[in-house]
Amino acid sequence: MPKRSVSINLLPIFVLPVLLGASQGTTKQAIGWVEYVNVGKQNFRLESKVDTGADFSSINGEILKKFTVDGEEWVQFRVESKQNQSINLERKIERYAEIKGRLIPSIKRPVVRLGVCLGNIFRDIEVNLAERKNFNYPMLIGRNFLQGVFLIDSEITHTIQPSCREIPGN
Repeated sequence: MPKRSVSINLLPIFVLPVLLGASQGTTKQAIGWVEYVNVGKQNFRLESKVDTGADFSSINGEILKKFTVDGEEWVQFRVESKQNQSINLERKIERYAEIKGRLIPSIKRPVVRLGVCLGNIFRDIEVNLAERKNFNYPMLIGRNFLQGVFLIDSEITHTIQPSCREIPGN
């Protein structure tokens, strides 16, 4: 009778801690592919699509005006939820992201820093302002927010509520 490899049977025991981040001393939280987040110090609530294929996060930000403060370019924009609630925000433009599409010409979008809360995790991240009115979700949470903290379960949605206690002034 041939000998079977024991390593195959033990594989889940060795892989699971790595997937959960145990090798780094942290446990990653599983979240769904759609979650609620709060943005800005006003804790404006948005339903967001979680997208591990996106390097950066994106928000439906209707640009109201661009202006200059101390020689730096700023933007005032409106963010609207699916429930037709809105908030106006002003941020310094950090840079412009060039978004390349296969069937459309490339687009330059302003990128701003925005505080985002998902569960009890708050991060001040770069978010590009996009025209997302034709999308199901006004915000897309990319890897720049998710990395090192979350695992995504594509079978579930709305697993946690935003509950950040301390939100820096942004």
